[in-house]
Parts: sequence; C-alpha cells; structure tokens
Amino acid sequence: MFDSDALKAWYASNPTDLEWLEKPSWHQFRWRLPNNRWVTASRQMTNQQTLGKVLAKHGPRDVYIGTSSWLNPIDLPTLSDEEQPHPILLDHLIVFDIDFRPFCYRRLEQARAATSNLLDWLDEHEDLNRLSISFSGGKGFHLILSERDRTHFSIPDPKKREDTVRTSRQALLDRVIEAGFPVDSTVTADTRRIIRLPGSLHGTTGWCCHRITQAELRQPLKRWKKDLPRHPSAMRMPYWPLSRSILLRGLKRRVRLPANVAPLRAEGGVEKPTTMSLQLSSQVVGTKERSAVMLWIPKRWTEGHLERMEAVFNEKQWTPAYEFNLGKQVLVFIPRAIPVQQLRKVLLNLGLPHLSSEIKRLAHYWIDVSPVKPSDGPLQPELMAKGHWREVNRIESNVPWSATHLEMLRRLGLNVETLEQEVSGRAEPALRMVVKE
Repeated sequence: MFDSDALKAWYASNPTDLEWLEKPSWHQFRWRLPNNRWVTASRQMTNQQTLGKVLAKHGPRDVYIGTSSWLNPIDLPTLSDEEQPHPILLDHLIVFDIDFRPFCYRRLEQARAATSNLLDWLDEHEDLNRLSISFSGGKGFHLILSERDRTHFSIPDPKKREDTVRTSRQALLDRVIEAGFPVDSTVTADTRRIIRLPGSLHGTTGWCCHRITQAELRQPLKRWKKDLPRHPSAMRMPYWPLSRSILLRGLKRRVRLPANVAPLRAEGGVEKPTTMSLQLSSQVVGTKERSAVMLWIPKRWTEGHLERMEAVFNEKQWTPAYEFNLGKQVLVFIPRAIPVQQLRKVLLNLGLPHLSSEIKRLAHYWIDVSPVKPSDGPLQPELMAKGHWREVNRIESNVPWSATHLEMLRRLGLNVETLEQEVSGRAEPALRMVVKE
C-alpha cells in the first residue's frame, strides 16, 4: 500500500510509543519491509529517539516488539537450539489479542466490546496489573498486562524458568478461553511472540496501532474513532464487513469475474439457485511445480484420519499448519512451497484422491476460500482464522515458505513470521470467482 519513501517520511515525523514499557532495551524489535523481508534489530533500543532514527532509515511496513524481556535480546537462540546458552528471561508480558475480521466498523465494535468484557473478567478473576490497551490499526485490540506474583522469574535455571512461564501462561489462556472470550490462542502463552508496536503504522490499512484509555474502551467506537491517528492515504474504514469490493481489494488483476453470466434455469424457466465462490490456487506463483497445502477436512473423517494427517505433516516438516473455520467446516492451510509430485502422493495416501488427481491434471488445484452470498439465501458464515491446527505448529523446516500463500494468509488476517527462512515464489495469489449450482 505504501512505498519505502512514504514510510520513511512517516517515521521521520511520527514517533512510536514506548512509554508503557519498563525498559525498552530488554525487548526485541522486528519489522517487515515493503518487499516482505523481515529485519531484526541488531542493537538494543534504549528510547524512542534511537528507534525512530532506525525506522526512518528502513521505512518498514509493519513494526513489532517482543512480548518478553531478556537480559540480552540480541541474537536470541531458538527454543530448539541446544548449543547456545539458554537466554535469561526477565519478564513476559501477558498479551491478549482479540481480532474480528475483516477490517470494518461493525467488526471493530464487536472486538471492542469483547475486549472490554475480558478486562472486566480479568479484574474479577486474576491478580494482574493493566499496562496498556491498544487498537491494533487493523481488526482488533491488544490488552497488555503484567502479573504481580514474580515467583516464576526467580527460578535459577533459565530454560526451566521459561518453560514454567509458558506453562503458567497456557493455564491462564485456557481459563480465558473456557470463559468464552474470543482471544487469539497463539499469542498469550508464547514467550517468543512479537506484537504490533503502539505508534507504528499498520502497513495494510494505513491506520496506526494506537494506545487508548480504559474509558475509551468502555465507550462505543463511534465516539472516538475520529481521533484515531492514521496516514493521509489510509484505507477507508468500511461500515459493513463483507462486500465484493472488500473481498477482492488488491486482487482484481488475478480474479476472473463471471461478468454477464446468464442465470441458470431449470425446466419450466425457474431460476436455479447458485452460489458465487472465491477460489484460491495451490500454485506457488513464480515457481515450477511447487504447491502449498490447502484442504477442507471431510466431515466423515474420524480422529484416526486426523491423527494420521497430523503425523504425516510433522514427519515431512510441512509445518506449521493453520486452521480456518467456516461454520462447522475446517480448512487446513500450510504455506510451504512443496514439490507437486511429492504432494500428490501424500494426498492420495491420506485419502484425498480428488485433490491428487487435480494436481496430476493441472499441476495445482483450486479450493474455495470464501463463499459469497447464494442467489436464494442469506450470506454464508465468514472464514474465521483459529490459529495453529492441532500440533502441527513447528516453525523450523527445510521446506521453503510460499510467498504466494503467506500473502493470502495476510489478507485473511494471519501474519506469519518466517524467521528469515527461505521464501519461494511471488506474493501474488492466483484467485478466481466461480458460479456453482
């Protein structure tokens, strides 16, 4: 949406917000450039002025901060690294992320109400300090807290300390989810998580991630929406969630619209009901015979089928897998660039011969990603991101990421951290609109 020069100019004159942090230099900072390349800060950021100079030089599309405080946040080893000394965790922010996609007023108002209710529940049931509430600049809100009990952070062994904190956060997350709050289940318990930095620009919408007061959170969005900072070229915030223009924004060059399609009619001249659906190709655009994994789990499948597929994906390092729900249906999405012949054999062995046959015939396959309004009925449920699918959540893999499908996940509301691993293809999802009987 914004080129590098526009972003550099923005950060040269618009400071980010670090006032809510105890010590910024304990945190890791990461940002994504307009070309989708990730950059991790190679020095500690002691204050806003230091960070501002770096951001004005790089012109990032999105800026993030780590939710953990480390004695040394530079060049953090991964959780699976057994050669380097385990980093020393000093603190871990408790973060709840509530998103109601897509970006529009009605969904944001729902997210605001849910965040306000969650804050009330936490005040009543948990012993926590509130640090910050922020509008993400996109589809929802971030609630950031800290715990008063510091027992976990006094554990001498660094690895045991981090493991204990993760376990404690998972237990808190489970309580919140059990209470019925629609929080992102991938955020709270992850000590290596990054979240959008308040004061930074959301590179897709052009609105700022912006801290708000508890009083504002309690009030309807319409009372303070006009005060939210944004770029002069920011996207207009639509009122309703799903219109064709929203669904296809930025995709028109690749979309085949059924223009001037005559209605299908049965015998007697009665118009047949049809459904218009947006379909995504598994093809990794710009590569030769590589494909991502996208599949709707058949309703007839048993737990045994799911366990087998989970084991295969982990064995092949086709990880992580992400889950989307459309009503009671489940879509599994793996944004890796997999050789099509290998994928074809695996899909056949898993009991998905129709997808395997499509790959053999076309070298890719099409799959529905967002039904639109049927001609004889109401709008169908939206595709909702649920986070990782089962235990297929390992980020480390020798299989390249698919730039095509990482971009599609971003448009569906999931930003995937690639950890600077190899990325194949171009960020140009191949989409088409089809009419079905």
